[in-house]
Amino acid sequence: MSTRAVPAFDVSAAMLPSDTVAVITGSADGLGKAFAKALLQKSAKGVCLSDVNEERGKITLQEFVKEFGEDRVTFMKCDVTVPADIEAVFVKAKARFGPVNLMVNNAGILNETKPDLCIDVNVKGTTNGTFTAIKFMGSESGGEGGKIINISSLAGVGPAPFMPVYATTKHAIVGLTKSLAADTRLRDQGITFGVLCSAFAKTSLIDNPAFRHPEEDLRMAHAVMAKQGVLEISEVTDAFLRLVLDESLSGKVVILTKAAGLSVA
Repeated sequence: MSTRAVPAFDVSAAMLPSDTVAVITGSADGLGKAFAKALLQKSAKGVCLSDVNEERGKITLQEFVKEFGEDRVTFMKCDVTVPADIEAVFVKAKARFGPVNLMVNNAGILNETKPDLCIDVNVKGTTNGTFTAIKFMGSESGGEGGKIINISSLAGVGPAPFMPVYATTKHAIVGLTKSLAADTRLRDQGITFGVLCSAFAKTSLIDNPAFRHPEEDLRMAHAVMAKQGVLEISEVTDAFLRLVLDESLSGKVVILTKAAGLSVA
């Protein structure tokens, strides 16, 4: 896959529209939590956190309420493999803040020993979130448009022999996003798409990965991390904000590595 560098863009100077209402899956911790905080710092009107880990989600909610106020953030337990759960999150977010116009499908796991679970969470979960967002955002159903950001991985645009199931799921997310971004019927309804493919970051995802061949696969993973470098969460968050704020990246596959920085494919 050929890539090209993206021109400079001052994320720190750009602000969100004042009516931004976001739903973020997998946002109790890790990158999802960081994305939510970044949107709140950018003056989002409201952010609805959602995660299958209710205990951790409530802790994060209290942190954000203390920092940003209870009128701008809420939390709801959500299993992304259950479409009704995601729909309930949208209903709550809309009732609390107004129409949702930013959906971030971030929930994901790395589990090579349970491929069905990995596929269910990563592929079905992202698909469920995407089509629920389309339902609520689309003008045909009374929506006002919006943006859907799907979180893939560098493993979604290249081979990853030590985690083939995970790579398969992340390739699927790229394919889903590119296909929907090319659908002019959705574009005519004001719905746009983006997908972020970053290298390994300093999150819990890489602390205890469930590999099929633990010693060999972990050795390979560490070799890749040593070669590519491991991204800081702040670096991934900046790339995420760029994808949200920069309309020139709409429909693009945005790739982030420590060595090459930000590029598009």
